[in-house]
Amino acid sequence: MDMPKNIKQGVIAVWITIAVTAVVYAIDKRFGEISNDRFAAYLVLSGLCCIFPYKLSKGSNPTRYIFTILTAMSYLGLIGGFPENLPILDIVFEILLLPVYIFAIYRLFTGEANAWFTDKRPPALPNAK
Repeated sequence: MDMPKNIKQGVIAVWITIAVTAVVYAIDKRFGEISNDRFAAYLVLSGLCCIFPYKLSKGSNPTRYIFTILTAMSYLGLIGGFPENLPILDIVFEILLLPVYIFAIYRLFTGEANAWFTDKRPPALPNAK
């Protein structure tokens, strides 16, 4: 079964958030807002986040739940207040990317997406005797 349009759109939205975030980190580094070590750590984190759209496009049902939970937890953490050392550009883009994350999550949990992710589950192992 081909990937439904809803999931393609959701996966593209996740890729966009990763790309925009990486560009923001590069801009922060260029203007001296973050150190070399922090920049390197952020790029490694961005690289690890590339696992999400890859696994989503392969039909991993647990990945969509993990992605949703981590996204919600990060924004709930920001509701308590942005960290003092967070560059202003990061704050602006966290706010601007919120609708993109909501769109991605919405697309990943439509009825069509639910059916597709359910169909992608690996088959049960036969009873060994």
